[in-house]
Formats: sequence, C-alpha cells, structure tokens
Amino acid sequence: MHSTTSSQISQVQPLIEESGEIIKLKRFAEKGNAEAQYKLGLMYDMGKDVDQDYGKAFEWYEKSANQGLASSQSKLGSMYRYGKGVEVNHAKASEWYWKAYEQGNEEAHYQLGTIYISNKDKLSH
Repeated sequence: MHSTTSSQISQVQPLIEESGEIIKLKRFAEKGNAEAQYKLGLMYDMGKDVDQDYGKAFEWYEKSANQGLASSQSKLGSMYRYGKGVEVNHAKASEWYWKAYEQGNEEAHYQLGTIYISNKDKLSH
C-alpha cells in the first residue's frame, strides 16, 4: 500500500483542474470570447492553476485586447512595458495603456501617469 503525500496530490491537482474548468475556459477563449481570453491570459501570467508562461499570457491578452477589452489592453501594455512574453517596447506599452484609458480603465490611467512622471524626470536632468 502506498501512502499519498501532499506533494503527489499537488502534482495531480493541475491535471484534475485541467480536465474541468480550464478546458471549458479554453473552449470559450478559442471561440473568440474576449473575457475568457483575458482570464486565460491572467492565469498564465500569474501561474494560477497552470504553469506560468508569459508567452501564452501575452497571446491571450493580445487576442482579447484586439477585441477591445480594456482590462486586456492594460495588461498588454504592462507586458510590453516590462518585457513579459515580448520584448520591451515603450511605444506599444503607451499605445495599449492609452486604448484602455480611453475606456476608463483605472490601472491604465495610473500606468500612463507613471510613464509621464518617469519621462518628465529624465527630460529635466
């Protein structure tokens, strides 16, 4: 008789979850549901219930952002700003933050402010 350790259970847990809710979410995302795409991006970005993968996070955020979801547009801005899953590109970061800001996204508003302050400080020296 084998005893089951907590580490063995934690190794199997993602497989159990993969067989249920995550597969449903992926189906919706693959059919073009922007909210599902955002949630998958977030899961891969944070490593929640899946292995952390910034490349996959970027792909899902981009699909959702291109459909106009402000949360994904803001996240995509951060991916470009910090080089997560893509090369750093401050112009694209600002572009995506701006799109999200125009829809009232507070995180994008904050990020644009920090970019402005950072650039202002560089110009004044």
